[in-house]
Amino acid sequence: MSNVEKRDRVTFALNKRIREIRCLYDIASITGSTYLTLQQRLTEIVGLLPRAFQHPADAFARITLDKNEFKTANYLDTDRKISADIFVQGVKAGAVEVGYARAVPGSKNGLFSKEERLLLDALAERLGTVAEHRQTEQRIKEERDKTQRYLDLAGVIFVAMDASGTVTLINRKGCQVLGYEESEIIGRNWFENFIPARIKDSIKNVAQDVLAGSEKESEFFENPVLTKSGEERLIAWHNTALKDDAGNIIVMLSSGEDITEPKQYQELLQTISDSSPLGIYILQDEKLQYTNLQFQKLTGYSLDELAGRELLDLVSPEDSDVVRSSIVSTLLKENTYPCEYRIISKNGQTKWVMQTVSTIHYEGRAAVLGNLMDITERKYLERKVIEYEELSKMKSDLLSTVSHELRTPLATIKGYSTLILDYYARLDPDETRDYLKSIDISTDRLTKLVDNLLDTSRMEAGLLKLEKSPTNITQLIKGVGTEASVRADQYHFMVKSVKRPLKVNIDARRIRQVLDNLIDNAVKYSPPGTEIQLSAGKLGNDVLVSVTDQGPGIPTGELKNIFERMYRIEQRMYSGAEGIGLGLYICQKLVQSHGGRIWAESAPGGGSTFRFTLPITGAKKKTKAITESKGLPDRKVR
Repeated sequence: MSNVEKRDRVTFALNKRIREIRCLYDIASITGSTYLTLQQRLTEIVGLLPRAFQHPADAFARITLDKNEFKTANYLDTDRKISADIFVQGVKAGAVEVGYARAVPGSKNGLFSKEERLLLDALAERLGTVAEHRQTEQRIKEERDKTQRYLDLAGVIFVAMDASGTVTLINRKGCQVLGYEESEIIGRNWFENFIPARIKDSIKNVAQDVLAGSEKESEFFENPVLTKSGEERLIAWHNTALKDDAGNIIVMLSSGEDITEPKQYQELLQTISDSSPLGIYILQDEKLQYTNLQFQKLTGYSLDELAGRELLDLVSPEDSDVVRSSIVSTLLKENTYPCEYRIISKNGQTKWVMQTVSTIHYEGRAAVLGNLMDITERKYLERKVIEYEELSKMKSDLLSTVSHELRTPLATIKGYSTLILDYYARLDPDETRDYLKSIDISTDRLTKLVDNLLDTSRMEAGLLKLEKSPTNITQLIKGVGTEASVRADQYHFMVKSVKRPLKVNIDARRIRQVLDNLIDNAVKYSPPGTEIQLSAGKLGNDVLVSVTDQGPGIPTGELKNIFERMYRIEQRMYSGAEGIGLGLYICQKLVQSHGGRIWAESAPGGGSTFRFTLPITGAKKKTKAITESKGLPDRKVR
């Protein structure tokens, strides 16, 4: 082979290698471009491929990828071609083909050289890699776009910023709240541009805590942001830090809710609630969840003391059922009704309130909204009106009763006095004595009536004075029994007392008055010839005094009322018994003024027993009660 032939062959090989290298360079430039789509890249590469082969004028090329086809204009389906498969993530996704549209001279190795085949294989591998990258980029873009759409659809603000506070992402809601376009926010420092200057440093500290991985990152907090118009909007934020695979914090993501209007609305409601004259509360699971200022004033407890407390803890025990019934009927959506009840304040004061309740939803669950009106003053006035009406009626009844009770003894005194004066000379001594005896009895009756009225007046005016001195109650009862047997000789009196003297510090005259009233009552309502028993004994640190008769008894329902002023049992008002209903009232007041108590025990048809206690004077020692009978059961005590 001549030197010329050798030189031509070397030149041919060199030119061929240059074409391959240039083709690979151009293809690398195209595949590395970030401004071309995959389709644009493949179109250009198809145009470049024929130039890398021996006969570029007759060569054609075709690339298929994911059912897309890219080919030169002279492409021909012929056997004069070679191909290489394109694999994406291990799966065949297409192929690269190069061929000749017409017959061309070949070498001893065929139409295509080994280098051309290697070039085609390298190109197929490179296109597979490019396709994988593009698929990954597309998925990332799709996910990013989807995330952005989600963020834009969200009703809260999303802001992402790097460690320096530069905003890298913000959603549509954030732009709307701030009043900026997205391009006006991205790349700007959050703290310098969107936070009021007065709190900028403190908010930076919060961000630094989050970026430093502080436990505070999960906490909610509120702070205002500065809008484009210069307005401040209050945002409730929650911050979190995003980390890379190595655990390094790369970005801080903040989600926030604009609570400017809700906060203003809440503050307005709070102002209205606190300025309301009504006590307002919210009850859930039987516990107080909210109370306003007036409710706190009513009860005397602070907001913290009331939180989580049961409402019924504040209600007077007597009214618990009323309150519970009102709340239950409300929860059952029955007709609600105002109810009145008493509450016990922190200092123990009782106050009357009127309550109305309704059902509401509080923090997503059913609850009861209650309103309380302080009606203590109204109740006081109502009570005064009732007392006035009762007093007015009492006065009328008193005048009617007193006029009747006075008229009878006065008529007796007047009648017999006139009779004696007019017919004194004609009357024999026995008749005169009988008339004078009637006058004397009527005078005693009239005196007792006047004394009862005077004592009642003194008690009501607080002018009753006691002259106490140590007194042997045993001797006092014996003396009273003896006097009673003289003035009521139709009855048998039995006195029972302890053997040992019982000393009490009392006004003996007033306690005698109590005993006389009780004995007169027993005589008034007991059949003649029956026994009336007086007894005294020790009961703890008190003396227990009892007066028992064998009368018709007192109905059970009347026992609690018999000591009321001017109260007379209905069945006895027409029995002919005398009196205006002040005797037992006076007894109660006199016993209470001595530090004792009085009550009655009775059953219809079984007689009655009136008992009262008096504190014992001196050492508190146990005394054995011994029954002592004075006189026989069938004879009077003398």
